[in-house]
Formats: sequence, structure tokens, C-alpha cells
Amino acid sequence: MLDLRKHRASLVILLLILCASFFIYLQLSNRPAGDALHTAGLRILSPFQHAFHWGVDTVRSVLKNYVFLVNVREENRQLQEEVSRLKRENSDLRESAQGFERLRNLLLFKERFPVTMVTAEVLAYSPSAWLRTIVINKGERDGVKKDMPVVTWEGVVGRILRTSPHVAVVLLVIDRNSAVDAVVQRTRTQGIVEGGGGARCYVRYVPRAEDVQVGDTIITSGMEGIFPKGLSVGEVARVVKKDYGLFQEIEIIPSAHFSRLEEVMVIVSPVREKEG
Repeated sequence: MLDLRKHRASLVILLLILCASFFIYLQLSNRPAGDALHTAGLRILSPFQHAFHWGVDTVRSVLKNYVFLVNVREENRQLQEEVSRLKRENSDLRESAQGFERLRNLLLFKERFPVTMVTAEVLAYSPSAWLRTIVINKGERDGVKKDMPVVTWEGVVGRILRTSPHVAVVLLVIDRNSAVDAVVQRTRTQGIVEGGGGARCYVRYVPRAEDVQVGDTIITSGMEGIFPKGLSVGEVARVVKKDYGLFQEIEIIPSAHFSRLEEVMVIVSPVREKEG
């Protein structure tokens, strides 16, 4: 036996369809009773028609909003990709600009000091606080030998400590075992620049009576036979003259920025006198 409860929804829909068809038939047949029945039918079916149209409008609105959100999401993704691309290009341009600036400074340095140099990249820093060294990517096959001076356009970096065919170890001027013969540029007072093991250096063996002031530039004297004369070593940061002792204490800030070294130059030939 047919269970009407299971098919109640289907029967209601079928009944509504039949009623709508009947009213349409009456309207088209132009029968007098048709208008009254049609009007009564409209009153009965009006809530269902409103509900139907509301449902259609709601579905249409949801679909429209969904499509809009999908388009917005896609546009947002494309904009994010464009921003990322522009950031990469901007970073590349800044890196190129910095590279060109370093190259320009190197060329200017070579004009001031007409020597044969080998440009090298810094591969590693020493992890030890007691031995301040760096490793560069040039070695014996490039003409690099022990005790050759290493510089940047800013000033003195150090000297070659050990070599191998392809790499070399540089002892930095801030190392405690480093010593560079130097002079105060303003007064030509001589002294020995020694590393302090940290970020500073000290000018030793300067008599207490000599005139040394904060801000004075310390340059290489060229007397020890390693560094060419006139290279910047650092700037005086502190001067202490005690009531006793023969020498004053002079602390300097190195000219080279050791925390951001990327390229250095190894001087493989002595200074040549400029012609003319």
C-alpha cells in the first residue's frame, strides 16, 4: 500500500502545478468564472510565489557574491605576487647599486695607490675571540704569499697569515698578535698600532709629550716593509695621559669595518712611483 506520508511533499508540488495549470486554462478560455477562480487562486498561491521568488533572488545573490569573492581573491593573489616581484627587483637593484659603489671606491683606491692587487671575496670569519682572522678565496695560485698586506678602500685590513693553493687566512689588524708601524697624520708622530682583540686598536709607544688628539687620523708609515705608506688605519677615539709612565694610551677606531667585509684586496707588488 502506498505510504502517503513519504510522498507528501511530492503530492503538494504536483497539486500546486495542477492548480496553476487550471487557472491558466481558465484565464486563456475567457470564461466568466475564470476571473473569480483565478483571483482566488492567486490569493492562495501568492505566498508560495513570494517564497519562490525570494528563494531565487537569494540564490542569485549568493552566487553573485561568491563569484565576486572568487574574483577578489584572485586579484589579491595577483597583487601579492606583483608586490613580491617588485620587492625582489628592488632588493636586486639595491645590491647592484652597492656593488657598483664598492667597485667605484676600489678604482679610486687603485688610483691613489698604484700597486698590483688581487681582489678576493671573504669566505669565512674566525669563530674564535682570541684569533681574529678571515678566510679569502685567493691563494698561492693567484700569487698570494705570507705577510702580504690586505686592504679595502677604507683602509688596512691585515696581512696574510697562512696560504694554500686556493685560499688564504688573513690576520686582522684588530688581532692581539697584529702590529703595524704607523704615524699620526697631523703631527707625524710615530707609534705601533696593535690589536686589542675586540673591535678597537691601540697606538703603543707614543711619548706622553707628543700632541695626539681625539679625531686624529692614524696612517701607515711604510717603514716595516709590509704596508704601503699612507694607508688609513683608524681614527683616535680616546687619549689618556697618566701622571706616570713614558707613554700615553691611545685608542683608535679602525678604518675598515670588519663586521661587514665582503671583498678585500691583497697587495702583491710594492708601490710604484707615479710617472710625471
